[in-house]
Amino acid sequence: MAQTTPLGIYFLANDHVLPWVRSFVRSFRQHNPDLPLCLIPFNDNSAGTRRIVQKAGGTVLELPETFERLERIGAALELGHTATGRHWFRRFAAFEGGFERFLYLDTRIVVLSDLRFFALAPQTYDVDLVHYDVAIEQVYQPGPIRREFIRAGRGQGFISNIWATRRGLFTMEQMERAGRELVAVRSQMNPRNTDQFFLNYLCDSNQASTAHLADLTGELVHTCWAADCRKIYRDADQRWRVWDFGHLSHRRIVPLVHWAGIQLAPSMPHYSLFKTFQKARVSWLERIVDVVRGLPGRCLYALRSNRHLNTLYHSLFGSRGDQGSVAAEMAAATPGPKKGG
Repeated sequence: MAQTTPLGIYFLANDHVLPWVRSFVRSFRQHNPDLPLCLIPFNDNSAGTRRIVQKAGGTVLELPETFERLERIGAALELGHTATGRHWFRRFAAFEGGFERFLYLDTRIVVLSDLRFFALAPQTYDVDLVHYDVAIEQVYQPGPIRREFIRAGRGQGFISNIWATRRGLFTMEQMERAGRELVAVRSQMNPRNTDQFFLNYLCDSNQASTAHLADLTGELVHTCWAADCRKIYRDADQRWRVWDFGHLSHRRIVPLVHWAGIQLAPSMPHYSLFKTFQKARVSWLERIVDVVRGLPGRCLYALRSNRHLNTLYHSLFGSRGDQGSVAAEMAAATPGPKKGG
């Protein structure tokens, strides 16, 4: 057996997302100077990413046969929405990597705290896997599988870009079997997020216990998605918090921020926080230029978010897809005669 390390952090990236890699690695090392970091290369286009990681004292996971088997699972579940979806499954090589206990993170993240407590949370709270944000609509489609998991007390529908667990929780054979099962019920899974519903299905179908980190600790924001966090500030003790007066998240700690599904641009939420970790020093002139560059995007977002304009747009160009899915769900839940096959 290969030599293992008690605790570490994995992340998945390549050179296509180098700006994100720089902010991720710099923010990680600022708050976790001694915690082992390991890159899972997204594909072969990762020479620059490898240099950044190795310069920061990190390592690279090299498991070509495991990557190939995982990519076959991903390819079988892909509906053609992305040409690179199969590579997302490389993250699950962490189950066969060198860290006995680990935290997995995507790259579109800045780290704002010591993550050792997160990586150790499954052991601390006696849970198989600890996650962060949840959005069941991004995991399971309405249908029998989703209902059955929820009835059984599972089906939390967590996001697959932030999760902590242990080595060997799932074997390659278990993952390949889950892939075959999912092909047969693909219509009940999210059309795009193949790796996301795959990890959730692995946990739910194998009755692995899962929990939200914020629910376990009681002191963290319940969502660290950038679009849902209000003003983020640093308190007198140098801890990052959310200022959201009058709401449940007010003054709660933000362990990290992620921009999943958000395009890198000056108009994105908390862009200045992202830029803070791009290099050692950001001048005031650069900050002012970034604010000016982001104004058009922020104005467009404000227009798109206006209730009256948005309602008018959807009345002119929208579809009845949401209503149709609700109607289909109601019909599926109503007993009726069986159809012949």
